[in-house]
Amino acid sequence: MRTSLIALAATLAAAAPAFAQSTDQSTGWTPSEIVVTAREDGGYAAVDAATLRTPVPIQQTPQSVQVLNRTLIVEQDLTTLSDALRNISGVVPAQPSEAVLVNPIVRGFESEIYLDGLALYGDTAASDPSSLIGVERIEVAKGPTSQLFGGGTGAPVGGLINMVSARPQADAFIRASFRTGSFGTIQPSVDINQPLGPNVAIRFAGEYLDSTDAVDAVTNERLTLAPSLRIGFSDTSLVVGAKYNRFKQLEYSGIPFAMAGAPGVDPYHFSGAKDAPKTEIENLALTAVFTHRLSDKVTTKVQVRNYQSRFDEYGSFPYLAFYPPAGTVYPIITGYLPVKVDEWSFDGSLTATFSTGSIDHVVIAGAQYDFVDYDGAMGFNFLPVGLLDYADPHSDVPFGPTTFATDKFVNAYRTLGFYAQDQMTIGGRIHVLAGLRFSRLETTESLNGFSSSRHSFTRIDPRLGVTIDMVEGVSLFAGYATGSRLSVFFNPLAVPTSPETSESLEGGFKFGLKQLGLSGTVAVYRQRRNNVPLTDPFFVTRQVGQQRAQGLEADLIWEPSKNFSLLASYAYTDAKVTRDQFTPANIGQRLSRVPEHGGRIAVRYRFTEGPLRGFGIGTGMTAASGSEVTLPNSVKTKGYTVFDAQASYEMGPFRIGVSVSNIFDRTYFSPYQYLGQPVVRPGAPRSAFVTLGVNF
Repeated sequence: MRTSLIALAATLAAAAPAFAQSTDQSTGWTPSEIVVTAREDGGYAAVDAATLRTPVPIQQTPQSVQVLNRTLIVEQDLTTLSDALRNISGVVPAQPSEAVLVNPIVRGFESEIYLDGLALYGDTAASDPSSLIGVERIEVAKGPTSQLFGGGTGAPVGGLINMVSARPQADAFIRASFRTGSFGTIQPSVDINQPLGPNVAIRFAGEYLDSTDAVDAVTNERLTLAPSLRIGFSDTSLVVGAKYNRFKQLEYSGIPFAMAGAPGVDPYHFSGAKDAPKTEIENLALTAVFTHRLSDKVTTKVQVRNYQSRFDEYGSFPYLAFYPPAGTVYPIITGYLPVKVDEWSFDGSLTATFSTGSIDHVVIAGAQYDFVDYDGAMGFNFLPVGLLDYADPHSDVPFGPTTFATDKFVNAYRTLGFYAQDQMTIGGRIHVLAGLRFSRLETTESLNGFSSSRHSFTRIDPRLGVTIDMVEGVSLFAGYATGSRLSVFFNPLAVPTSPETSESLEGGFKFGLKQLGLSGTVAVYRQRRNNVPLTDPFFVTRQVGQQRAQGLEADLIWEPSKNFSLLASYAYTDAKVTRDQFTPANIGQRLSRVPEHGGRIAVRYRFTEGPLRGFGIGTGMTAASGSEVTLPNSVKTKGYTVFDAQASYEMGPFRIGVSVSNIFDRTYFSPYQYLGQPVVRPGAPRSAFVTLGVNF
């Protein structure tokens, strides 16, 4: 129930397959299909990113962009987006149990999750890409990305996390695996690719998960299905795909901060009614992507998607603003949130390469249209259903009635955008990016039949940057970008006055030293988010807030040989409130959930010769300093360091993998988004898993 209830209860309480490089004689690029390129020997480094939407390499693009490829996902035994994102600096993942309306954080601000370059309604994370089956890679573009992306309620103002789907290939294969281990995990998966002719192929990926949780009484049941069809592999192609996921889980509301580490309190004690109906979420994304090469230098691409989401959310939780505890005993209330979302997205673009004198150009221009219909309700039973004693391991409360008097919300959001971008190379060493986007954003929101008037805004978002090749494999870059999106209030009395906006300055170095096997980015940045919605003492929301984030980040991969990979990431993040008209005391306070320091180191060694051929071993360390749990800042978690390890052995088509997380069984807590309350979630204890796989 988290920020689904957070966003609402706060008013009560306070590329698809993109274009791969082949070589054009005049510019060095050809607008054919982008395929992110990793090392041919199976390493982690990537040359391109579909998120860039052009075949220009990452190293020549004046923006911090990181890619997690399939090799890394498999070798680290990553099964959730949350676990994967810990490899990237400056990213705070949303936890899998934060299933509704809690987005990951990038550089201090909430980001948005896209699937193949198209939005899944920007204000809900209910698409929950918790399964990584059928995901070829994960890309993170940091800072505002409005210039090329839009949809839902607008474009990301914080950052973009793009899940890139695996698509049908020309060669047949079958990959199947079975994963089991801690928490009673049963997790079979399959990925089947079958050509139907020289120019047609189908692919099906699917996964089922049944497990308990480290938290008492919580169970998880998840199903993901991803079929796709591809017609054409050369100049013209049509890819039609679907992604369906459904999951059920007992809603977890976090443990009150005061109880975290308290004597006699089990941190994994469930914080509500164990007999509550399970929260159910169901999502379906239907996507069609048509790509046609008009000439050697011009390619057109059209993308269409329909996204449908439905969730019924039941929560039981302490509500500290209304019912303070007595020692370890907390009154428990209940709530209900049903929502349906229907979204259509359209994007059409042209990509061209050409030269004007000594300047080479890669130009992309296009248009986007997106409309969302949101139909939801919210209800609370504000009379406590019972008293929960965290010091008593047997303490439980009944959920009580499952019918609620609810407030009903019927909202509509429309986004229209036109964009153009030119990436120029001058003298072979200077790379200049210039782009512009025009957007028209519309919103209509109603509460219990009381409808506000339609509000519309226009916005122009520029993007400028330059990358200079200092020496071969080392580049200096600097970039400026802005972003804009609609604010979502769920209250027709709260009149939007303007879009939320952001602006970002960043610069640093990019590395692509092939002889040393070193690649990555080191960057400093300063970003500001404007027109942030705030709620006054009379529960009226106005856009009078401002936030600022600045910091230093490093994401490096060192692969001196095909046997060895080292990933290292680090972020210093200073994210604070800079303006708050209603609560001046908040000014200067740190944004919640954002650690000041965080990073990860992971290594992998692969034996390719001798008696240990086929064997691989890896280990990793993830660390973060403490984070503020709430705003205003009232409580702060402690820092933590946890270690993990993986090993695998491949023999012919067979593979066995073993992974262990939190090796030293460290007890630690992370901020948890639930009604903006001072609650946390304990990290998972030591856990181990075994995966058996076959590939033929």
